[in-house]
Amino acid sequence: MNRRTLVKGALAGIPSLLLSGVVGRAAGFSGVLSPASAAPFQPNWDSLSNYAVPDWYRDAKFGLWAHWGPQCEPEYGDWYAQSMYHEGSATYKYHCEKYGHPSKFGFKDVIRQWKAEKWDPSELLGLYKKAGAKFFVAMANHH
Repeated sequence: MNRRTLVKGALAGIPSLLLSGVVGRAAGFSGVLSPASAAPFQPNWDSLSNYAVPDWYRDAKFGLWAHWGPQCEPEYGDWYAQSMYHEGSATYKYHCEKYGHPSKFGFKDVIRQWKAEKWDPSELLGLYKKAGAKFFVAMANHH
C-alpha cells in the first residue's frame, strides 16, 4: 500500500465513522453511514486496501473538519498540547500567564477543565449544512 492509497482510504472512511445516522440525519446530511451499514474493516493493511471511496463522498466537493476537544479549552489554536511545552514560544508564554508553569499545570490539567456543556451537535451540523457542507468530520486530537 502506498501513501496516497492510505490517505485516500483514511480520509474517505472517517466521515462515515464520525457521523452517526441520528446526528447526521437530524442535521439533514445525506449519505450518512450508520455503523450497521459501514464496511467491516480488520486491523490490517490488506483490509484497507480493498476500500472503495463512496460516490457520495467523491461527489461532495465541500466538507468541514473541526478540531474539537480538550485543546479547545485554552482557545489558543491547534497543537496547543505540544507547543505549550516549548519554552519561549507564544503558546508557552500564553500558558504560563493563563494557567501557570507547564510543570505545575500541564495539558493533563487542561483536559480536566474542558467541559462540553454548551455543545449542541444538531445546531453545529445545521450551521455547517447551511454553509454548504456535504459532510463533517470531528477531529478530537491530532498530536
